[in-house]
Amino acid sequence: MSGPALLARSVRRGDAKAPNLPALSSARVSNLLALLAVGEMIADKTPFVPSRTSAPALLGRAISGALVGAELFSSEGRRRNSGAILGALSALAAAYTGEKLRSEGTRKGIPDPLLASLEDRLVLSLGTRLLQQRA
Repeated sequence: MSGPALLARSVRRGDAKAPNLPALSSARVSNLLALLAVGEMIADKTPFVPSRTSAPALLGRAISGALVGAELFSSEGRRRNSGAILGALSALAAAYTGEKLRSEGTRKGIPDPLLASLEDRLVLSLGTRLLQQRA
């Protein structure tokens, strides 16, 4: 949910455009996506959430990445299909990379909630910075 939430916030701030998803400029939609992203970040730190590389989680991540990628490419006049593919592949790569890094960190004795919090911080900082550079 971080990708859609960051994109919606960026659209509302005027840092990015979403010509095919005008709802992203709505405060209500932006706030809802932000709330869902925060909920996902909290749930991620509990033992009740399945692995991010389980089929349902991967599907959700791929769809989310595809939507964000397609919209960003479209806003630049580039092919939506290319953006969707790149966005989906990026989301899948991030899922596997994040899981691997967290499992390696916990194996070395770093508490998983700490690693998860650092991961969230990285996603928010990097995502915000990348979208601000588009302005």
